[in-house]
Amino acid sequence: HNWLDMARERIAFQGLPARICWVGLGDRHRLGLAFNEMVAKGELKAPVVIGRDHLDSGSVASPNRETEAMKDGSDAVSDWPLLNALLNTASGATWVSLHHGGGVGMGFSQHAGMVIVADGTPEAAKRLERVLWNDPATGVMRHADAGYDIAIECAKEHQLNLPGILG
Repeated sequence: HNWLDMARERIAFQGLPARICWVGLGDRHRLGLAFNEMVAKGELKAPVVIGRDHLDSGSVASPNRETEAMKDGSDAVSDWPLLNALLNTASGATWVSLHHGGGVGMGFSQHAGMVIVADGTPEAAKRLERVLWNDPATGVMRHADAGYDIAIECAKEHQLNLPGILG
């Protein structure tokens, strides 16, 4: 725990408490629904803002880093971040952003960002379920489309409807 102690001593608190965890397809929407229920029951005293790294697997085209050497050669194809942003918008995300750079230099990558709010309402629950299912599913779709067996198996396991891939 040395780094935790060092961070506590050397890094000033910067605002509201925040937590991070990596949650994938099949679990992300469940976690969002659990947060929403906790807000509805008053276990959490304020709405919860749920975001994800802008480098999530379906939301980035970065040929020099995250998507370098894609199996199908789609390293730089920025359709996937755009599709991810459109799908998250249609699914009800609170805000969606498109940006580029992502640590590799301006113009060398394209990313889609997403945030959704769990405010304890039934309407939020519907949006959370859609957004937090579709967002990670985009990553599975992208990698299944590129021919990655692990993504194809994940798509089958989670019953994603990928007609051009799963038949």
